[in-house]
Amino acid sequence: MFIGLMQGIGIFYYWTWFIWPFVFVFSLVYAISSLVKDDTASMKPVIAASISLLIILAGITSPVFNQL
Repeated sequence: MFIGLMQGIGIFYYWTWFIWPFVFVFSLVYAISSLVKDDTASMKPVIAASISLLIILAGITSPVFNQL
């Protein structure tokens, strides 16, 4: 079940590969800078960075799942 989900995310990554590195870097930098700047930082940029990292890693490992 999870391998099918990872394959679906991998196909989504293949069509939108050029967006996710920028989303990951900008949201991670924004999360770190807001954490340093304020004590009451929001978790939304951290969640956006983690989801974009999940999509990137699913796209990288998706060809391995096709061999199973």
